[in-house]
Amino acid sequence: MKGPSKLLNQQLDTIKFGLRNGEYANDSFRCIADLKRQMNGFDKPWFVAGGWTIDLFVGEVTRSHKDIDLCLFREDAEYALEYFHEWDIYVAIPGEQRLEKVRGIQDIESPRYGLHMYKDKQFLEILLTNRTDDQILFRKNTRIQMSLDEFSKKSGELPYVNPAWQLLFKSLNPREEDEHDFLIYLHRSAAERPAKLWLQENMKAMNGSPRWIEELDKHLLKT
Repeated sequence: MKGPSKLLNQQLDTIKFGLRNGEYANDSFRCIADLKRQMNGFDKPWFVAGGWTIDLFVGEVTRSHKDIDLCLFREDAEYALEYFHEWDIYVAIPGEQRLEKVRGIQDIESPRYGLHMYKDKQFLEILLTNRTDDQILFRKNTRIQMSLDEFSKKSGELPYVNPAWQLLFKSLNPREEDEHDFLIYLHRSAAERPAKLWLQENMKAMNGSPRWIEELDKHLLKT
């Protein structure tokens, strides 16, 4: 017999599959347009995360995006729950591959960080990120940090996470789209040497993709 948590997860996966293969499947920019409208009144720092960071950095869509990730600081989590009170909110349980419904701030305390949010035909994933003063802490190793000034990028009025930060996460278990994102960043970010050095150092510290490390080593020797 299937437990309620398993059934809930299957139902949410069905909803997410429909969204990813329906409303946004052939119109990636609608994700961004909808996000800008949704966040118009959000009075705390927020940043686009995930694969969109690379495309926002280079200024064009280089691959399809079926949804969008949003980075918020954990200190603003309670504000976010109130702001999105009309959404159905679930939290991913680390190491268990399941979701639980969020009823209050106590349900998303660390080490929980990933919120899956649904409203009508919209899906949004929020990643809660810790910081100390102006230093952003890498979730998988808090000794790895990046200054807020470096972490925060902007494309027009749209804030997004430094692609090097995002690629460090991606390097730990790269998928096909992550390989694409890495190569786009590697070859279209000539002015980003300090960020690439940061990525190089911390991929080695985190035992990231050996091929990515090798490619980045070669690239930095040439530039």
